[in-house]
Amino acid sequence: MEFRVLGPLEVWSAGRRVHVGGRQPAKVLAALLLDAHRVVTVEALIGVAWDGEEPATARHQVHKLVAGLRGRLPGAIGTDGPGYRIEPGTLDAHTFAGLLAAGNEEAALALWRGPALAGIDSRVVRARAAALDERRLAAVETLADRRLAAGDAAAAVAGLTAAVREHPLRETLCVRLMVALDRCGRRADALTLFARTRALLADELGVDPGPELAETHQRLLRTYPRRPHARPPSTATTTLPYDLPDFRGRAAEEASLRAAAAITAIDGMAGVGKTALAVHAAHRLADAYPDGQLFCDLRAHTPGGRPLDAGAALDLLLRMLGVQPDDVPDGLAARTARWRAELAGRRVLVVLDNAESAEQVRPLLPGTSGCRAIVTSRRRLGGLDGATVLSLDVPPRTDALDLLAAVAGADRVRDEPAAAARVVDLCGRLPLAIRIAGARLAHRPMWTVAALERRLSTGGLGELTLADRGVEPAFALSTGCLDGGRHRLFRLLGHHPGADFDAGSAAALTGLTDVEPMLESLVDLHLLTQPAAGRYSFHDLLRGYARTLCDPDEVTTARARLYDHYLDAATAATARVADGRDPGVDRALDWLDAERPALVALATTVHDWRLAHALRPYFEHRGLFADWLRAADHALLHADAAGATLLRFGLGTRAMWTGDLAAGMAHFAAILPTTDDPGLRAAALTSLGMLAHLMHRDAEAAGYLRRALAIEHDHSRIVAVGLNNLALTEGRLGRPAEALAHHHRALTMARHAGSTAAERGILLGIGETSLRVGAPAEAPFRLARDLARAGRFRMQEALALDGLAHATGDRSAWRAALTIFADLGAPQAALVRAHLEDPDSPHCDLC
Repeated sequence: MEFRVLGPLEVWSAGRRVHVGGRQPAKVLAALLLDAHRVVTVEALIGVAWDGEEPATARHQVHKLVAGLRGRLPGAIGTDGPGYRIEPGTLDAHTFAGLLAAGNEEAALALWRGPALAGIDSRVVRARAAALDERRLAAVETLADRRLAAGDAAAAVAGLTAAVREHPLRETLCVRLMVALDRCGRRADALTLFARTRALLADELGVDPGPELAETHQRLLRTYPRRPHARPPSTATTTLPYDLPDFRGRAAEEASLRAAAAITAIDGMAGVGKTALAVHAAHRLADAYPDGQLFCDLRAHTPGGRPLDAGAALDLLLRMLGVQPDDVPDGLAARTARWRAELAGRRVLVVLDNAESAEQVRPLLPGTSGCRAIVTSRRRLGGLDGATVLSLDVPPRTDALDLLAAVAGADRVRDEPAAAARVVDLCGRLPLAIRIAGARLAHRPMWTVAALERRLSTGGLGELTLADRGVEPAFALSTGCLDGGRHRLFRLLGHHPGADFDAGSAAALTGLTDVEPMLESLVDLHLLTQPAAGRYSFHDLLRGYARTLCDPDEVTTARARLYDHYLDAATAATARVADGRDPGVDRALDWLDAERPALVALATTVHDWRLAHALRPYFEHRGLFADWLRAADHALLHADAAGATLLRFGLGTRAMWTGDLAAGMAHFAAILPTTDDPGLRAAALTSLGMLAHLMHRDAEAAGYLRRALAIEHDHSRIVAVGLNNLALTEGRLGRPAEALAHHHRALTMARHAGSTAAERGILLGIGETSLRVGAPAEAPFRLARDLARAGRFRMQEALALDGLAHATGDRSAWRAALTIFADLGAPQAALVRAHLEDPDSPHCDLC
């Protein structure tokens, strides 16, 4: 069996790739391979798997993870005392070491496929992998030295170029490449490389080139031909990074930035393009600040680094202005005073990138009006008094597509517009993700945009990595500052089924209390967004990243808590909706509307029927017939006999509303042999009677309804509805006196029972029968409309408006009814439209 760690972790057996089983097993296997042939204790594996935030069941879970690996890697892992030992058949790291010992660097380097153990997100593993990466770079340098000594400078250039591109701040690599370029007759390229490296060292680390790199540069300059009339260099200091040539979009933000006051704070999530915008704007503002344009990375989110304190930042900034190191005073207050004194009377633009906090930034701000500061941060810097705040969101799709075209090639995006649009959507329109995706496409001329789309669809964040850049590492730096509670909140919220969520469901999901301050903190860190007051959401890629951080058992427990929360809350809310007179119906419906994606997602995935049943009044009121059907069909798969009966009752009602009368008859008929509950049997027969009436089978309808009314039970509302339905059939059968008598008796019973829902339906029935027998019908339809509006029952409101139009000839009532029916996708819309188009012709039996 062959194990590979010199790149992404891979296991091969008999020529086939072996999948190790997921993120946590990969961490454990990586730790065992890094100490191959040696015992790795369970405690060490716990540290690798959870980075110091292990669950109470960590030891048990490690045993499970190892057991799973043993099943996939038979014979490779053994138990040894306090831990485990792996005996790999072949390990590329061992082969690499052997080839180096034999002096064969070229063959050793050919084993590498990328950074060691790329994608393993354990701090312990990353530290050990960094040591392997260092040995690789040392081998690259040794091989370059051998080639230069042998006079093969071209081979040295070929081997060093990629290494310098991946590690542009490693001066020993740059020195060798400069020498190799010079020996190939490319001295200008060597000097350009030095200039680029010096700028990067200043931008990224705030330091000058080391002695070896500086001496190599001077040696090349001594023999470099100069133009006799070259213009003397400018006295203005400029340390801005280069402006991206493929910068696209952000026109409105750039205009706002250029028009803003002396201090602008740009904040936004990782990868949204804060630095790119700041640098782009700074280059365009440079002419207005002729005394200097300075750039200082404050390193709040720098891999392997710590935020730069204000004193150290001032030391760098003062040196950029030409202050000699010995003249930089000690102490933060003294350095701040010297900094502002140096800026007095000058026009200087300062870009303070990657800030951690307002406290870090305040001492660095210029003190005179002639200067300008642009600050970028992943968190909102609300404490910068007087600053103009510019919060960046992802760009619109058109700008996102322009960026993809600029990076990948305009012709490729133009030739596959649908796939390109899907690519930027899969990138969440995040500029960093689009740049990486576009660069991968540019580097793979044989790929189609559709091929990239498929890779992004299946590979997720793993596909958004290129060389030393990746979306996932950028997100990891943002979450690295979170304490245990906020980290738990962040990672579990990735498994919330809703498009957005409130503090109540977040608390239920996580089992934490007082989560609102933590949610607001995550908003400030741009790890969550706030689409509305009290509602929180994720960027799509951040949601995907959060999901990767959770243990499956943790997710299972959390979703069970969330289901219980939603079941209780939805039951209470729909009870208010069904009541009809509850003053809290608006608040209940607002909550149900906001939580609808989560409620429907749970009702159509969890193996329980109760939530689907609880949501029936909401689905009915809002006319959400597709959601109703999906939820009920799924719930039927997991319902007991009693639950199935209730769900079928709801499906029968839904079929009645949607005009699928035969299906409704089948559902209610199926209920009768399954229940002995007299009230439920009476309700089913009452509904069968109404369906038969709607199918113009009134004799049959009367039979069902008389059977229903003959059943003894304690539900006066069911009796009232049965009398109303019987009255409808009698009205059509030519017995107007009996029909109206039954209607009014039913209305009295419904009002006595306090059932507004039954009262609305009975008033509609009275209006229908009144129209049929020539009695006044306007009043009952108006009252039904008003009650339906008060109860927010849109289907009944539309039916009342249709009846009102029949009773009065008011076409505006039909237009209002049509708007509601069409909005709900109800079949009644076609009939109302026919009335409007030809009002003088009969289109239904009420006409």
